[in-house]
Amino acid sequence: MPQDHPAPDDAAAAPAVAPKRRRLVRVVAWVLGGACVLALGLVAAGYAMLRYGDIGPFVAARASAKLGRAVTLGAVHAVPGRWTTVEIEGVTIPSIPGGSGPPMVTLRRATAEVDVLTLLHGPVLLRNATVDGLSVLLERTADRTPNWRFKPPPPGPAKPADRSGGFPSLRTVRMTDLDIVYRTTSGNRLVTHLDQAAIETPADDQPVHLTGKGAYNGTPVSLDADLGSLIAYRDTAAPFPTTLHLASGDVMLTFEGTMTAPLDVDGAKGTLTLDAESPGPLFAIAGVKSDIDAALHLTGDFERQGDLWRLSDAFGALDSGSVMSATLRLHEGGNGRPDDVQVALEFDRLDLNNLIGAGARGKRSGADMPLNVERAPDTLVKAKLSARDVVYGDIMLSDALVEASLTEGKVAVERLDLTIFGIRVRATGRIEAEGSGGRVTAEMSASGGDVQGLRRRFGFAAVPLAGRLDGQFAVHSTGKGLNEAVKAARVSALVVLKGGSISKELIEKASTDVRALFRSNKGMRPVSCLLAGLDMRAGVGTLAPLRVRAAEGTIAGSARFDLNRKVLDLTIGSEAGTTGFFALDIPVRVSGAFASPDVRPATWTPQGKALLAAADDLGQLPPALREMARRNPCPPSGKR
Repeated sequence: MPQDHPAPDDAAAAPAVAPKRRRLVRVVAWVLGGACVLALGLVAAGYAMLRYGDIGPFVAARASAKLGRAVTLGAVHAVPGRWTTVEIEGVTIPSIPGGSGPPMVTLRRATAEVDVLTLLHGPVLLRNATVDGLSVLLERTADRTPNWRFKPPPPGPAKPADRSGGFPSLRTVRMTDLDIVYRTTSGNRLVTHLDQAAIETPADDQPVHLTGKGAYNGTPVSLDADLGSLIAYRDTAAPFPTTLHLASGDVMLTFEGTMTAPLDVDGAKGTLTLDAESPGPLFAIAGVKSDIDAALHLTGDFERQGDLWRLSDAFGALDSGSVMSATLRLHEGGNGRPDDVQVALEFDRLDLNNLIGAGARGKRSGADMPLNVERAPDTLVKAKLSARDVVYGDIMLSDALVEASLTEGKVAVERLDLTIFGIRVRATGRIEAEGSGGRVTAEMSASGGDVQGLRRRFGFAAVPLAGRLDGQFAVHSTGKGLNEAVKAARVSALVVLKGGSISKELIEKASTDVRALFRSNKGMRPVSCLLAGLDMRAGVGTLAPLRVRAAEGTIAGSARFDLNRKVLDLTIGSEAGTTGFFALDIPVRVSGAFASPDVRPATWTPQGKALLAAADDLGQLPPALREMARRNPCPPSGKR
């Protein structure tokens, strides 16, 4: 019979299974342990790489892909942790094609502590950040594309700037050696250099405080700004609250309002206040050379949209006078073209002695307006200036208005209205660049000049003539300044008297009426017309033709005069056939000083005959004035 084999019991089987399980456990343990060791090794290696290695090429590649430009980095180091410290060196971000050439951004060194948890959900939180040696160039290309735009604009109408994301949360940022250069489309460089600056805010929902100290276009300047919160900045639906205070010396500029694109300093709208006790820093900031030393205070509505800057509804004070109204509009030129400025100013009193005269403030005198005109100005200007009273030298003007424009090599005066010595003057003209000064050409009309008032003003002796004079003038001159041009001016004029009167005694003397020997006729007789032609060069000139018509007769004559020496030589006589039976029609000569001339019968010398013959000559007048003389009711009887 087959022998039965007993089945093995559990106690005998257990020793065979247990080693297999233990080996499996050991394998699993070894795998897990190896994985942990590997993980720890990788973490340690990553930590070491971050701490001691350079991840600049990796970061540069990611930044280049993000911005669409070839970003270069000298080195990037990081110390990991909940607050990871990052250090960046040698950053360069190029400008866009069509830019002026230099990189848009260069950075020497920057550090910051980053909350790594915010990398997962954003916005990224930075604290204890430092920036050293940052240079930023902002400009537009010929097609008006800004170099700070890293992505092409979406198709369709322009949309407001999107501030909703991408800007980190900042706590404290301190900057040193910072340069921001704004290159206008006309090629001007507006350079802001900050020796030091800081941005501080305790939380995203708290206001941001910005401070800085440096220079603008080489002029020392400091900045203190109170801005809205970072949450307000990211709210695209609302403009960003902005209060800026800029100071340079005793010049303070304050802006209170909002901006739609604060990083572009664009979309500004608010109130601008300028307080400048001395305008020197203001001119330096604007890149203008000027010796004007007068306090300026202005407050008005300010806004900027792209290339357009505007100040409107402004008022304040200039020196001792009030600025009743001020409007300024600046449009940046494109692609090398000059900027375009339109300005309108209204004053109650404008003392040009204090503005452009010589001497200390408050005691300046001898104003002289320069006539040098830029042949290629950086800025084209169209100006409208008005004032109730104007002081220039020892002359007082009133109700003055000038509309003028500055273009390449020329100042065109489209309109000039003013009252001087009681005469209302209207003029047009131009100043063109010539040498170191300017060439002046003007056409003027004058009306309402009182004969007796003008006589007293220029120191003449009593004149037996009354009424108001009207005139047309043509002026040509050159000079470095207005005073020099006035002294050297060539002036041609035609003067008429309307509604005036003349002494009957003068007519009798001019006609040598024998009745004047037996009586004294003190009466005045109406003048039906008076006509006088003027030709003057550098204050020396002639009056010819010179004719006066009254009921008692017509007087004709001519004169030479010198305003510099205040002397004259006048020969007058009556026209035969216009005087009475007793008139001998012998000419009279008046010569000598303005204040006390000699009066005697004229001798028939060649000179005297020439003076009297000139009374009928219109040839010395410019063609336009000659035609006016021919239309006058008191025309000469000779040459026309």
